[in-house]
Amino acid sequence: MNEKERLLSNKKPLSNPSNKSKKINLVAQLLLQNKVLLALLLICLVLTITSDQFLTVNNLTNILLQSAIMGVVAIGMTFVIITSGIDLGVGAVLGLTSVVTAGMVTAGLPIVVVLAIAVLLGAACGLINGFFITKFSMAPFIVTLAMMAAARSVAMVYTDAKTISIYDDPFFRYLRSGEILGVPIMIIIPIVIFLIAHYVLRYTIFGRYVYAIGNNKKAAELSGINVKRVELSVYVIAGLLSGIAGILMTARLGSGTPLAGSNLELMAIAAVVIGGSSLMGGRGTVYGTVIGVLLINIINTGMNLMNISSHYQGLMMGLVILLAAWIDSYGNKKKK
Repeated sequence: MNEKERLLSNKKPLSNPSNKSKKINLVAQLLLQNKVLLALLLICLVLTITSDQFLTVNNLTNILLQSAIMGVVAIGMTFVIITSGIDLGVGAVLGLTSVVTAGMVTAGLPIVVVLAIAVLLGAACGLINGFFITKFSMAPFIVTLAMMAAARSVAMVYTDAKTISIYDDPFFRYLRSGEILGVPIMIIIPIVIFLIAHYVLRYTIFGRYVYAIGNNKKAAELSGINVKRVELSVYVIAGLLSGIAGILMTARLGSGTPLAGSNLELMAIAAVVIGGSSLMGGRGTVYGTVIGVLLINIINTGMNLMNISSHYQGLMMGLVILLAAWIDSYGNKKKK
């Protein structure tokens, strides 16, 4: 072997990026993917330091109870937004199902019938939305805005703008204050709904269709997906979950009120966007939505603990929503 061959044989191969660099990149990627969760933990840390009332069992339980109803509605909104749709009627549908539920209880109907009709009523409202959107190619914003006005009006007429009390009803009292293994039922039900919705979106063909439609509706249609049927289904899901949320709201308040769920649609949309879903469609997770719901309620609770005037709370929440929308817009531009 000559000198040149000996030198070439002893030459070391080019080294790959160091393990340290790979670890740094992995950590950075994880931080970006979980930025909302990190924001949530940071806010919790700040509130724990600034208020000795935040990290208490009663306060944390109250936050979860406040998040339960909004979370159920926001999960339904997640399905809709991933398809690049919107549903402004969920809050009004919640109010309608709430008063109808209370009315049926006072009329003495069996509880199974009451629950079935309430859930079906919510699903029917979603079906109406989906029908007009898919059959006549109407804008979801307009159709669901009409549903918001109609459902709220029907609730007011049904109750004559009064509250229907069912505070002493045994079933709803149990739903309001009952526990299983120390966990309130009002928290267990949203957790079960979250697990089901997460599984459907992530592990089923229907879930893949939802994402496909949000990414490119025309391409999804050309690939053989029944786009109209899937779009119809997501609005039915949103309505059905609003009906369930209406039952939970009735239990928590001990009454049905026609104004229940006012502005809840806006908070649900905010939670979905804060949680990482794109208003342009095609991106989002139920997990992110739940984090967004918790973040909103923790911010509200924190402002109450710090005695911040309610006049400023709306401003603060508006800034949070605007920031989330800007991040979504910036992400879409980078993707393009």
